Amino acid sequence: MHVIKLCLSLLVLLCSVTVALAIQPVVIRVTDQERNATRLAIEQQMSRSYALLIGISEFDSPSWPDLFGVEDEISRMWSLFERNGFAIAPESQASGRLSSESLQRKIADFIAAHDGKPDHRLIIYIATHGFADPDIPRGDGYLIASDSGPPDEGQVENAYSVTKLSNALYDVDSQHVFLFMDSCFSGAMLPKPTRAASDALKTKPAEALSKATADWTLHLLSQSARLVLTAGSASQTVPDTDNPFPKAIEDALSGQADADGDGLILGSEVAQFVRGRVARETRLSGHPNDPVFAVIPRIIPPEVTRADAPPDVDYAQLGDFIFLTPGGPAPLAQAGIDEQQALLEQRRARLGGSEFTECVDCPTMTRLPGLDAKMALARTEVTYAEWDACFREMGCRRYLPDNGMGRGDRPAANMTWLDAADYVAWLNETPRVSEICEDYRLPSAREWLGAATFSTAGPTTWKSAVADSEPVCLGCGPGMDGASASRTGSNPPNDAGLYDMVGNLWEWVADDAATMLSGNPEGVDRNASVTPAALLEADACNVDAMSVTDRCGDGVVMGGSYATNAGALPLRAWGPLPRTGLRYSYSLPTVGLRVACTMN
Repeated sequence: MHVIKLCLSLLVLLCSVTVALAIQPVVIRVTDQERNATRLAIEQQMSRSYALLIGISEFDSPSWPDLFGVEDEISRMWSLFERNGFAIAPESQASGRLSSESLQRKIADFIAAHDGKPDHRLIIYIATHGFADPDIPRGDGYLIASDSGPPDEGQVENAYSVTKLSNALYDVDSQHVFLFMDSCFSGAMLPKPTRAASDALKTKPAEALSKATADWTLHLLSQSARLVLTAGSASQTVPDTDNPFPKAIEDALSGQADADGDGLILGSEVAQFVRGRVARETRLSGHPNDPVFAVIPRIIPPEVTRADAPPDVDYAQLGDFIFLTPGGPAPLAQAGIDEQQALLEQRRARLGGSEFTECVDCPTMTRLPGLDAKMALARTEVTYAEWDACFREMGCRRYLPDNGMGRGDRPAANMTWLDAADYVAWLNETPRVSEICEDYRLPSAREWLGAATFSTAGPTTWKSAVADSEPVCLGCGPGMDGASASRTGSNPPNDAGLYDMVGNLWEWVADDAATMLSGNPEGVDRNASVTPAALLEADACNVDAMSVTDRCGDGVVMGGSYATNAGALPLRAWGPLPRTGLRYSYSLPTVGLRVACTMN
């Protein structure tokens, strides 16, 4: 019997966190003996680690079907956390019945046992049904107990309020708390999380498990970390059996989430790994789940601090959970090489003289010859690989579907206006090795057209640009049947070094459709003064406003797509498109994004 877990909501202000990776050159000087000593020192710092695991599998109301996979799931998590040095709390249970009163008492007793003990690291893992009414965006969410009643106008009798649970986690003195909920989470009902990374992450020692690493981990452990990871979002259902969520957690803590190979797995690395893995696997199975990762901010000094806390800890910063990679640092990291740095250097070595990239997951940007010297444009449309990095880090809220065509270096489609704004915001908040770009943004229509029509022989027109290119469009060449976009960079670039400016996907720009001049054959006034990304800054169209209003009028997309008829492509460079948010999103498989940046 296939049973699903229903959804819940966490009604607190949440902030997503990300991993800031050390990416500076290093010198090999750490011996195996030093690494072993550092690992032992970190284990001692984390020796007071405790986990409460609760599985509820039997329910009285027919509204909540029994969950047959919970016992096996909790048993696996029990073994996993024990292997990672956590003592399992006596209040834990793998399955069976548990009343609402008993559920609340178990959690309260576990928290009380560790209150006043800031150096205790706590994990709470709960597998049960959850509920939040999607028609009441600011309503409460509930963990469902065995005696919980059916939903009634957004409330559930004899259920545990998630608001009450989050408040309890906020107040406990234990500095590090990680809550796993294998049920759905109403991420779409919350304001967009703001990214928060501790300054300590930016000073992470480059040498894997060097002597300095123990000091760095102590700083991190002394700051507050209230992490939350859930199995799905509001409108989704989590499978009871064959659930990839616990398996992804197991694989993450086995070492697969150690992104830089340094022998440490941060809670944010776990969440990013789980979010990407589960989103991909559940779509392949036909039942999408998007895990939600957040942190409950507690940036005031705790009433009780760690006895071993360094004197210079900034309690206004947010920490991160820490696990040790079972096999230790990866070979590259043992040789003193950050794996992320190595990947970035490989990418940069292949770039042309006018091209640059500022992080492993950042797009490759191209300085535009003969155009604005302060502007660069992405060499290609944003790819699924680049979008997936943003999604893993909770910068991008939606997992963009690929309609079975594949991901990787294919251009990311089905992009709404808010998706585009999310991606640009994520780029601006992502740690970068250089500051060539002052800010990433959407290009204006004028900037976009200038790049699309650039020619070494002199200014040209949109019609000429179409004729001089090898566009991906319906009827533009053999095999072009309008069924799908091509991989980015499949056809030759234009004279500015940009790929797929004509066809493949329509691309969002910053302009408002109402301001575009219909009298211009190309649809763009080349002499008009257009402030780049002005609409992103306008009250009606910024990210926060769109999260509430969900719409701000028609915007503009440029360039045509793989489904645009070859005869229509030269006629006009742009088209109008509704700008929408999450609740009533308007997206098309023919629409994507190419980012611009203003250079320093």
